Amino acid sequence: MSGPEASNVDRQLKILSPPKNTPSIPELPESAYRLDNNELKKLYQSSIERREKLENSPLKTQKMRDAEEQEKLKKHPKTTIRVRMPDHTIVQATFQSKEKISDLYEFIRTLLETPERKFVLCLPPRTKLIDPMISLYKAGLSPASNVLFGWIEKGNNDSGLKKEFVDMKQELSLPSQATESSSQISGSSSTSSSSNQTASNTSTKKAVPKWLQKGLFNKK
Repeated sequence: MSGPEASNVDRQLKILSPPKNTPSIPELPESAYRLDNNELKKLYQSSIERREKLENSPLKTQKMRDAEEQEKLKKHPKTTIRVRMPDHTIVQATFQSKEKISDLYEFIRTLLETPERKFVLCLPPRTKLIDPMISLYKAGLSPASNVLFGWIEKGNNDSGLKKEFVDMKQELSLPSQATESSSQISGSSSTSSSSNQTASNTSTKKAVPKWLQKGLFNKK
């Protein structure tokens, strides 16, 4: 889905900074992000295997394969990805699950101050996303994933984001805080409801005249 079609997707971009009280994540050395000979061989081998698999499946037409893929994508049509930059800034964006790894790279490149500078994206701890033609769904990124950003080439700007995106930064709220607030609200509502019910019952009891109560409970 590279090209104009991908650019029309609403990315719902957010630039987040992690809460100050969260533990820091250890940094990987730059050498960890470089592709070694074995990884290059795996990339080449995976492309060959994918081609052979298509060639050895003559009974399935391209239309049938596309239909199967679409059926799988119905479960998770969208993918939310958080990319952690070297300075711990988090870039959050939404993609269609059928978009490719190359679309993810291209989008991140548009946010960088130096888009020509080489970088690599990894699934923690260091599984490199190096096959540009595989979909986000097939890469295991759907429906949501955290991805690490690493520079392959050295530079002066650790974050690398353009100033206009750095200015969008907002603090990332912890899920536990939202849960606690929700629990407090729920608890308050339950207490209020219970109090109202008790008051209603008390009011109902008081509303019955004594002479009527005696008449109701007198046995003949």
